[in-house]
This record gives sequence, C-alpha cells and structure tokens, in this order.
Amino acid sequence: MTQATTAIEAPKKRSLKLRTIGFVALGFCALGYAGFVASVFAIKAEMIAMTTGLAIAGVFAIVGEAGLWIGAASLGLSFYARRRDRVARFFGRMKSAFSSKS
Repeated sequence: MTQATTAIEAPKKRSLKLRTIGFVALGFCALGYAGFVASVFAIKAEMIAMTTGLAIAGVFAIVGEAGLWIGAASLGLSFYARRRDRVARFFGRMKSAFSSKS
C-alpha cells in the first residue's frame, strides 16, 4: 500500500503594506473628525470667528472623510483576498484568474 505524499506549501506571508495604509488612514479619519468637532465647539463658545471656524472645520471634515474612505477601501481589500481564497477552498474551486497568488 503506497501513500501519496504531497508537499505542504507554507503560506506566503502577506504584505503588511495595505493593512498599514488602512490603519494609518483610519487614524487620520479619527484626527479629522476630532478636529471638526473641536472647531465646531470653538465656534459655539465664540473662541474663533464663524468664517474662520467654518474654514477650519471644512478642512478637518475633508481629512476625516478621506481617511475614512481610504481606510475602509484598503482594509476591505486586504480582508477580501483572504475571504475569497477561503471560500474558493471550501467549495473546491480552482483559483481565480484574478487571484494575486500564483
């Protein structure tokens, strides 16, 4: 009785670049929204003028939104590849033509 042996491939270590970009972008998201809220409170407390405060709040809001979208997109892409491979293995499918692995 002969047993077939197959080489077990070690999983390739995924690049942390995409995940790092995602978490840094979410940090900017938190920073942007915190600055937005702080500038709104400064306007309400009449510490800064309305036009100056709205300009500052707008800049912080844009930084927060950009961080949110970039962070969500990059983290979503890094998690999607792992899930796609897991689902393909579960259903016994061949690797996708669009798969980054060879």
